[in-house]
Amino acid sequence: MTSITTGIAAFLAIFGGALLGLTGARILPDHHLGPETRTAVSVSMAVVGTLSALVIGLLISTASTSFSARTTAIGNLAVDMVRLNRSLVRYGSEADGIRDTLRSYAQAKIGELGSGVGRDEMGMQTLAMLETISDRVINLHPADDRQRHIQEQALQLISSISNARWLLIENDRSAVPVPFLVLLIFWLAILFASFGLFAPRNGTALTALFLCSVAVAGGIFMILELGSPTEGVIRPSLAPIRAAIDELGRS
Repeated sequence: MTSITTGIAAFLAIFGGALLGLTGARILPDHHLGPETRTAVSVSMAVVGTLSALVIGLLISTASTSFSARTTAIGNLAVDMVRLNRSLVRYGSEADGIRDTLRSYAQAKIGELGSGVGRDEMGMQTLAMLETISDRVINLHPADDRQRHIQEQALQLISSISNARWLLIENDRSAVPVPFLVLLIFWLAILFASFGLFAPRNGTALTALFLCSVAVAGGIFMILELGSPTEGVIRPSLAPIRAAIDELGRS
């Protein structure tokens, strides 16, 4: 289920709860809506509201961490590719072919990240290219200590690129626990039902409940977008890798 679909479902559940409360206020006898009942419902819903706030805070933290981790991994990947290219330039003309493969890898990687790669696929095409680069660097024959040092540095950078790659693979699915999300929407639905139960029956109150439902559902949508960095509308910027490709082309 996409974040848009889930956001719409959350809105329907939350605003539906408010409408259910308004309908209940019409059906229930007056002594069920007295001050004592209002107090009991308000105290009970205060507990539900507190729990909802805690869960929302937890989901925001989890989603933000996932989004930040992927953004950082993309930046590190771009920097390491530029550093690897510079190391190969310093090594000499023997590494020119490896640099061409590195440029091809960068171009394939940005296409892979732009389209999103499934966990089952694991980005095997770009992985094969990276392994080819690693093998070719290992097969270089340094003529002196300087080239030997550059070769070791290049292998370390390739290892860093591989680590960033696996981090991107691990963070390509939603970080928001589904049970928490379902429970949160249920809590919000009964919370808004309590609002509707004691709300005045006029257009202003209905509009306020509608707008609040839209706002809360929009918040859930944003949490899911941040928690699903490869599947939603909001995705980490690929500008660092595009800049790296431009730098590889100029070197």
